[in-house]
Amino acid sequence: MIYVLFILGNLLVDPSLVVVDAYALGIGLIIINHIRWEGGQELLYHFVLLFSVMDFTFNLPLLGRFNIYYLHIALFVLVVWLMVSFLKKRPNLSPKQLTQNRYLLFLSIFIVYMVISLVWSEAKGAAVKQMINYGIMICFMLVVFIFNPNQEKLRETLKVLAYTLGSVLVIGTIEMTGNRIMPVRNIFSDTGWYDKGIDYLKTIPEVFFYNPNNYGVYLIMAMCFIVSFIVYNRNKKTTALFWLLQLGALMNLIFCTSRTAYIAMLVTLGGFMVLFLLTREWRKFRKALAVGLLTIILFYGLSITPELDVYYGKFNDTPIINMLSLNKNKKIQPIAEFGGEGSTSERMTTMIDITKGVVLEGHPQGFGVNNTGGYLKKLGNTHGIVNPHSLWFEVLGDFGIGIFLYFIFIYLNLLWDLLKVYRESLKSAPSGITSYTTLSLIAALGGFILTAFAPSSVISFPQMWLLFGLAATIIIRRKTFLENVKNG
Repeated sequence: MIYVLFILGNLLVDPSLVVVDAYALGIGLIIINHIRWEGGQELLYHFVLLFSVMDFTFNLPLLGRFNIYYLHIALFVLVVWLMVSFLKKRPNLSPKQLTQNRYLLFLSIFIVYMVISLVWSEAKGAAVKQMINYGIMICFMLVVFIFNPNQEKLRETLKVLAYTLGSVLVIGTIEMTGNRIMPVRNIFSDTGWYDKGIDYLKTIPEVFFYNPNNYGVYLIMAMCFIVSFIVYNRNKKTTALFWLLQLGALMNLIFCTSRTAYIAMLVTLGGFMVLFLLTREWRKFRKALAVGLLTIILFYGLSITPELDVYYGKFNDTPIINMLSLNKNKKIQPIAEFGGEGSTSERMTTMIDITKGVVLEGHPQGFGVNNTGGYLKKLGNTHGIVNPHSLWFEVLGDFGIGIFLYFIFIYLNLLWDLLKVYRESLKSAPSGITSYTTLSLIAALGGFILTAFAPSSVISFPQMWLLFGLAATIIIRRKTFLENVKNG
């Protein structure tokens, strides 16, 4: 009842967001009635998951363009609530506990270094703003870790994510017809491209995301869980539903025209098949092969449709994809040129600039948190692009060589530890929830190595931190997740 009143109140504040409010109300009621939750904290956590998908589109419209996001409000309330509960227990923490866990140790060192980097940051205001963003997302990651202590709770988290995914794909499919049912800001509306009369831009789905690249990254992450479900599940009815989700995700990916996301999808599908070959899981291999073949056949089969040529333009300009295309572009431009125009050239230029600035020009400690953009702006050779457009080079630019190498080491450790948990889970329950989730995370985090190059910045991208939180809870609590795994 309180949630319904909250939505109605938000509708009165800003009636233009009626569709957004209706979505929040519908999925919220599903969470209340169809998800198992114990107490107010856990229910609020499920709402945080919902709001993380809606992100900046679901906000308190009191401060003009820069509104307060309900994700941040709900997360703040939940974190304070958890802290009060934690302090009441009067826990005894020691430095030894910190050093025993490599991930907690890295997080602590990273936070301390980020604060220290404020000393050499030229734009201190921008640095503080980004530190707040980091703080919000780290809290989100920790909340995901806290509320997934076992298989039962993990299953409920995955249900919430499945409900939101299905509805997002439906909205995206509607937007592919040119009906912009979500009255929210995006890159095309903010830059005035809609007003220029380029009709096909209105058919590029973005749903709750600011630009199609961010939506593409979300789709690839979702596909990793969809493909894993198809591979694992033996129930024909639910498997058929996930085949529809895979088809919907693929169509949305084509229309959002994210080359990086599509290449990552090909690599990820190949990764599934290689892994199953190595582990000799032949039934899973055959299913993964079927998903891969159908996905590729549909993608390249649709590429010969003249009406879809505008969506395949960027794909066909990419040599690796053009070679496989049924509708080849005979005059291929260079994939990238330093200092040149175009998204690929601009991304390459930013990466080279950042590497030179850190390694060769006396900034081994980095430019300071959120100060890489200021350095790129000074160089002026990226045609106005000042965001690193890569998680890896954003870390390198902001925090320097040491933290960059440390971050890569921890990321690879995360993948390796997940793989070890996956192999252990196969011994007792090869089709259990632990095995399924671990495989999905390996694929999603592995694919993210590539898709992290798509958005302008992923620091405030909740889905990345969601993956980190889920991976950490399975690795750190591996005994719990592997215990009685046959029941998972």
